[in-house]
Amino acid sequence: MTLSACGNDAERDKSKADIAEAVRDLQSAMKDETAAVKAGDARDEIENVLLVAQVEDKRLATLAARAPAETQDFADAAEAWARAIATSRTATLEQADESTSTLAFANVRLAAKTMDVEAADLEIAPWLKLDQY
Repeated sequence: MTLSACGNDAERDKSKADIAEAVRDLQSAMKDETAAVKAGDARDEIENVLLVAQVEDKRLATLAARAPAETQDFADAAEAWARAIATSRTATLEQADESTSTLAFANVRLAAKTMDVEAADLEIAPWLKLDQY
C-alpha cells in the first residue's frame, strides 16, 4: 500500500493527466497489435506491446508512488493493468499452455474494467472503454 498526501487541484489534475497519458501510450501500441493480428503478422507488434507495457508499468509505478490521495486508486489500477498486459504478452510469446494464456488475458480484462471504473470516478473523459480496444 502506498501512502500519499492529499494534493491540491493542480497536483490532482497533473496526476490524472500523467496517468492517462501512460495508459493511452499503451493503448496505442495495442491498437497497432490488433491491426497486425488481423494482417496475420503479429509477433513484432506483440513484442512491442510487451516492451511498451514494461516501460509504462515502471512509469505508472512511479506515478502511483507520487499520486495524491484523490488519484491513488486510478494510479494503482493503471499500474496493475499495464502489468497484466505485460504478463499476457509474455504468455503469448512464450507459447504458454492454454489455461495460463486464458487466465492472463482474463486478468487483463479485469484490470481494464477496474481502471475504467476508477477513471470514470475521476470524470476522465474521453476514456476508452474495454470494448473499444
